[in-house]
Amino acid sequence: MEIFYSELCLIGGAVEDNVDRLIAGGAENIELMLDGAGWDDFPRRMDGLVPALRAKKANYSVHVPVWDVNLTCSNAHLRAAVLETYRQSIVLAARLDARHIVLHTGWCSDPHFSKDQARGWAREAMLALHEFNAAYGQNLLVENVGTNVTSLFTEDQFLHFLDGFPEDFGYLVDAGHAYINGWNLDTLFARLGKRLRAIHIHDNDGLKDRHAPIGEGNMDWKSILAAASATGLNLNLVLEYTIGTELSRLTAGKAFVETCCGAGR
Repeated sequence: MEIFYSELCLIGGAVEDNVDRLIAGGAENIELMLDGAGWDDFPRRMDGLVPALRAKKANYSVHVPVWDVNLTCSNAHLRAAVLETYRQSIVLAARLDARHIVLHTGWCSDPHFSKDQARGWAREAMLALHEFNAAYGQNLLVENVGTNVTSLFTEDQFLHFLDGFPEDFGYLVDAGHAYINGWNLDTLFARLGKRLRAIHIHDNDGLKDRHAPIGEGNMDWKSILAAASATGLNLNLVLEYTIGTELSRLTAGKAFVETCCGAGR
């Protein structure tokens, strides 16, 4: 297993500076979060960003933009724009030789909209991304997002979402999101089988998606990481802490995960 630091905690800063700071804090693997001023209009800036990032001593994964970005919103023009952003994120991931790329399926922001229809749009979008990815060969990971109110999926629906999908698709389980939705993290990892490829790690109180450092909520991380280790899979474990978190908390989180499951050794 490998431990990644998410760039989420530094959103708003210049990308290269953010990466330097994460490396200084002990990161060997970094998940780039394509949000905030530093990533604005990134498709037009790739020719400059890519060589600068590849020159640094880090491996990367890529997380598609998420703020105000809903792949399954009820407006077709906006869905098309989000899908194009995801395509450009795949291009960036390929140019960085990324370990994986995280995809959000979208959410349902109002109970008057149909989650069944939104799941259909999500499936269509993922199949379109598979076709686009044929030229790039990236490891496409679908993440569970939203609360019980907004999420498109129950635990069982998420488990079966990728049934029949090509092998370039896998799952990234966001443990914090799963926890606030009451999913069973002791069994979920094993149920996902070899489709499980990564986990987002952050803490909460079971009520609010705080993206807090390990130990600031009431999640049982020793049990969760034991379940991850028990899969026997070479998972990417991403510390995804909220904006403004001190980098020392990432360093401490990395040490804790290493102690629990030997990741990164």
